Amino acid sequence: MFSYSVLKQFNEISKIFVRYKNPRHHWSVQRKKIHPVDKALAHFDDFYREVFQKKWPSIREGLLGKQKYVAVVNNYGDSDETMAHLELTGALNIRRLFNLEKEYIREQVMKNERNTVLERIWKMDRESEQLSNIAPNSQVATACGETNYHKHSLQASLDSAEIDSRRIIDSKNSELSLELLNEFIPATKVKGNDDFIMESEHYKMFDATLSFQKKKECDIHFPENLNIYCYEMDNFSDFEASKTASTGVLNYYLMDGGSILPVLALDLKPDCNLLDVCAAPGGKSLLALQTLYPHCVVSNDVSMSRTHRIENVYQQFLYDFKERWLDPGRVKITCYDGRCMPFENFDRILVDVPCTTDRHSLKENDNNIFKPDRIKERLKLPELQAELLFSALKLVKKGGIVVYSTCSLSPIQNDGVINMALKKIWEETQIEIIVKDLTAALLQTHRVFELASTKLLKYGHLVIPQKGQNYGPTYFCKLQRIK
Repeated sequence: MFSYSVLKQFNEISKIFVRYKNPRHHWSVQRKKIHPVDKALAHFDDFYREVFQKKWPSIREGLLGKQKYVAVVNNYGDSDETMAHLELTGALNIRRLFNLEKEYIREQVMKNERNTVLERIWKMDRESEQLSNIAPNSQVATACGETNYHKHSLQASLDSAEIDSRRIIDSKNSELSLELLNEFIPATKVKGNDDFIMESEHYKMFDATLSFQKKKECDIHFPENLNIYCYEMDNFSDFEASKTASTGVLNYYLMDGGSILPVLALDLKPDCNLLDVCAAPGGKSLLALQTLYPHCVVSNDVSMSRTHRIENVYQQFLYDFKERWLDPGRVKITCYDGRCMPFENFDRILVDVPCTTDRHSLKENDNNIFKPDRIKERLKLPELQAELLFSALKLVKKGGIVVYSTCSLSPIQNDGVINMALKKIWEETQIEIIVKDLTAALLQTHRVFELASTKLLKYGHLVIPQKGQNYGPTYFCKLQRIK
C-alpha cells in the first residue's frame, strides 16, 4: 500500500494540463479569421488583374479608397437656391461640363477639317510651282518660243482640279464629324479585340459564330431640367446633408456619379413610359423623374422590403407623393420577378441587375455576396442577369430602348451577359436588336469619368474607379429593338 503522501505526490505529477482557447469575439481570433471582404479582394486580385493588367493597381486603389458622390438637384424642392448654394461650395454642374466638352470637340473637328483643306491646297500649290519651273525649259516651250505661265498658276490648277470628296466632312453631320477623330487614333488602338477574358467553368463568354449588329451614336442628350453637381478631380469634399425645402421634401439626392450614365443612355423623351426592373433603392428611377420627361415610371423589385425602400425615397423627394404621384399613376411601385413581368410595350426599360457590387464587397461584411453561404447565389448571378435582360428585350416596344447596367468590373457579368441574352433572343424569338456604340458620344464625359479602354469591351462601356475621380464601377450597354 502507498502512503497518503506518496499518493498525493503522484496526483500532483499526473495532472493533465488543458489549454483554453479565446472566445470567438476575442481580438486574436478576429484577426485570424478570413472575412468575406478578404475573399472578395483575393478573388478580384486573381481575376481582374488578368483583365485590366497595368490598370488594375489604380482601379484597386480606387475601390478601396473614398468613394465620390454627385448631388442630383430635386426639381420639386427649392432648386434655384440649392444650385446657388452648391456652386458657392465649389461644386460643378455636370451638364455644363458635358456641353463645354462637346463644344471643344466640335471646334477640334472643324479645325481638323480646315487643316485637311489647307493641306490639299498646299499640295496643289507645290505641284503648280514644280510645273511652272519645268515649263520654260521644256522642248515644247523652246519650239514655240513662248510659255503660257497662266496654265500652271495656282488659280488655273484650282479651276481644273478634281475635288476628292471622300475626305470632306459635312459640319452639319455630327456623326461623320465626330468619326473624323478616329482617324487620329493609332492603329494599335483600334485593332481587333484581344482574347483577354479568362475561361469560366460555368459560362462561355462569346460565341465566335455570332455577330450582332452595332450602330454608332455621337451624342448623349442631357435634359435641360436635370441638374447634377460634382466636385472636380482630386477634390474629395463631402456634400452637406440635404436640407428640407419649403415644399417639405429634400433638396438633393446623393448617388454614385457613375449611376447617372445608364439613365442618360436611356435617351428619355417627353411623355415616355419607363420600367425600372430592379429599381431599389430607387435612385435611378428618381433621376429619371427629375428630367421631367416620363409620363409614367414603373419602379419594380422582387423583394417587398426593397419596394418599401423605393417608396421611402419617393416620399422624401416627391411632395404629396400619394396624392400627386402614386394615385394618378405617374409613379407605380410593383413587386414582381423581373423575369416574368405582367407588363409590355414600354418605351424605355432600365435593367440594373443584382451583381457582385464590387465596391460594397470590399467594404462591408454584412450581406456580402462572398459569404460562404452565398457561393451558389454568386455563381448563378450571370444566369439570372441574362434572364432579366432577355425578359426586358421582349417587353420593350419596337423602336424602344433597353439599358443594361451593373456595378461590377466582371466581364462575365457585363459583356458576357449581353452576349448570352442576345444569343437567346436570336435563337428563340423573331425580335431584332441592335447594340448602340456610344464611344464617340462619351468623349464629352472624359473630364468627369474615367472609362475603360474600348478594346476591353465588346458591347458596352465601363466607368472605372480611380484615385482622383473615384466613381463606379458602372457598366452599361444601350440596346434598341428594331423589330
